[in-house]
Amino acid sequence: MKIIGLDIGNRRVGIAFGDSDLRLATPVAVIERTTLDDDARVIAHYLREYDAARWIVGLPRNMDDSAGFQAQAVVAYAEKIAAIIARAPVFWDERLSTVEATRRMQDAAPRGKKSRQPLDAIAAAVILQDYLDSLNQDSNDSSL
Repeated sequence: MKIIGLDIGNRRVGIAFGDSDLRLATPVAVIERTTLDDDARVIAHYLREYDAARWIVGLPRNMDDSAGFQAQAVVAYAEKIAAIIARAPVFWDERLSTVEATRRMQDAAPRGKKSRQPLDAIAAAVILQDYLDSLNQDSNDSSL
């Protein structure tokens, strides 16, 4: 099974791909949000291109585990996309994913002009990697 992960923001959507072994998430792209139909078309394109059976959407929950305005906006957007592409998303807690993505970018990149675009794809990879790690942890636990 192959999976893509999405980090949905107000202006952009970061996209990551999980390998068929479900071990490694890789940042793929960042799309600028335009219309719902265009966004759905692009997301569907990535699902087809990577032959993904599932799409994971980062859910930005608050630290107290409540769903604030941003989480509600992400759910509403993802559900509208799901209705268009006829495939339901899996929501995954993404608390601190942007913090982790920022740390990774700072560790890997030289100082200079910063772009938010790659950060969104890296955040999608952080979300997807956390999801993949949970799948692998569950399979390791069941084999004990």
